[in-house]
Amino acid sequence: MDIYGNGYPGDDGSDGGGSNLPSPNLPNIPLPDSPVPSNPTPTPDPLLLFAQAVQALTKVATASADHNSSSGCTKVCEPDTFDGTDPHKLHAFLVQCELNLQDCPNAFASDRTRVTFVQSYLKGMALEWFEPDLLNSTNPHACPIWMDNYAQFISELKSNFSLHDPVRDAKHQLDNLSMKDRQKINKYVVEFNHLAGQVCSYGNGALRHTFYSSLPDCIKDEISHVGKPCTLNGYHTLAQTIDARYWEHKCKGSNLPLLLTTRWSILV
Repeated sequence: MDIYGNGYPGDDGSDGGGSNLPSPNLPNIPLPDSPVPSNPTPTPDPLLLFAQAVQALTKVATASADHNSSSGCTKVCEPDTFDGTDPHKLHAFLVQCELNLQDCPNAFASDRTRVTFVQSYLKGMALEWFEPDLLNSTNPHACPIWMDNYAQFISELKSNFSLHDPVRDAKHQLDNLSMKDRQKINKYVVEFNHLAGQVCSYGNGALRHTFYSSLPDCIKDEISHVGKPCTLNGYHTLAQTIDARYWEHKCKGSNLPLLLTTRWSILV
């Protein structure tokens, strides 16, 4: 007999083939859902993946190259440090700083970054001049104007560490400038142009006269053979041509014209 009180087949001696036996009431147990067969994912082509990776790397490299070329940064020498002891060195220091600032305009877009860059190359008493304000920069009420204004900072630097009267000093040096023996004219021209650029009161005629007066007599004599140029650049070109001709003969060891042997007689 089963748990429902029904006899099993064969309990009454029969073969269990009777059809009058009731069906057992089995509990309704839910069956787990059968997994829905999914479509198999196709295996990607390795060559296609490799090609896509190469293409992506190419795009990254191209973008990086475009960024570097657009930045316009080149290899510029760092400025020499300036300690404020020699006022004549301030002009060259500021020129070097300006080259670095122009080389990377995006990096020095704000006045404060430009001021900080220049200050980083100050030392000695030049840096000590700005030190109190730098250490007190956290106080917004005590923040000086030059800290966020590059033009004001340069003005502050010049007013304390440049020549007292740079124009007068340039005039004095220009009036006493001369081309020395054993000196090539290029050095004289560079020094003359540097000083002439600081003397705004000198007109073209005065500069031509000053340039000509400071030349050695042998070059003046050669200029007199062809006539004096009417421009300062004309004087530069003619004097450089005469000087180059001399050094060309000197290197070849050939005889020099009499006029050119006068000044450099100690070299012949």
